[in-house]
Amino acid sequence: MNKFFLVIFLCLPISLVSQTINGKVYDAETTVKGALVVNISQNIMTYTNDNGDFKIEAKVKDTLYVSSLFHTKKLRVINAKDFKHIVIIEVKKTVNELDAVLLRDEREKKFDSIKMETQINNQIKEDIKRHPYKYGVQPKGNIDFIYIANMIGRLFKKKKPIKEPIIPITYKDFNKLFKNDPLFNDVLLTFDLKIPKEYQTLFFDYCDAQEIDSKLLDKNKQVDLLEELVICSQEFQNIIAEAKKDN
Repeated sequence: MNKFFLVIFLCLPISLVSQTINGKVYDAETTVKGALVVNISQNIMTYTNDNGDFKIEAKVKDTLYVSSLFHTKKLRVINAKDFKHIVIIEVKKTVNELDAVLLRDEREKKFDSIKMETQINNQIKEDIKRHPYKYGVQPKGNIDFIYIANMIGRLFKKKKPIKEPIIPITYKDFNKLFKNDPLFNDVLLTFDLKIPKEYQTLFFDYCDAQEIDSKLLDKNKQVDLLEELVICSQEFQNIIAEAKKDN
């Protein structure tokens, strides 16, 4: 009987059998280490190593989701050929890294308050000359129809819709999630997010304080929630490391 089932298993098409995918993630400059790789079809996750390499179980038509800080997110649908070679996934750098560098440079520069105030005053004076109606200043002589039109426009201007307030995920929600959900479980918390058991309660408190939108608890938002938790776990580990240094 066992041989019969073995024959049936061997006859199954490759699309129905999970196999190990070997892959590499890189951008235009180098390989990307520490990138999150999720098989969202089977709720399996892993990370790239220092060389950008990863291994993950998958079947034909499974979808891989790749996410990394300072890189765009990438989706890749697996086909039969991907099991025969290394799957190369290219991601693009975002402007966030550049913005952070520019912001850091600006903060390092000495702030000249007198120079800044002079520049702002000059800009305001020049703008008053060009657009007096914006400041309630009426030009001499003829009626300023542009000013009148601007005032009428303000009367009929539609109010911006009020944004729906965020209902954050609470400590109790996280505790319940990691007890009942097949993806968000103790294995993911301990080995993938690298949160030791003695710190897991504290980690839930930390995530509670980050006010993550409770909409991410929906089944179709699991990848987004996972990405938020990866970021929180990295920040949390840094805090713990710093606390240990101080002690």
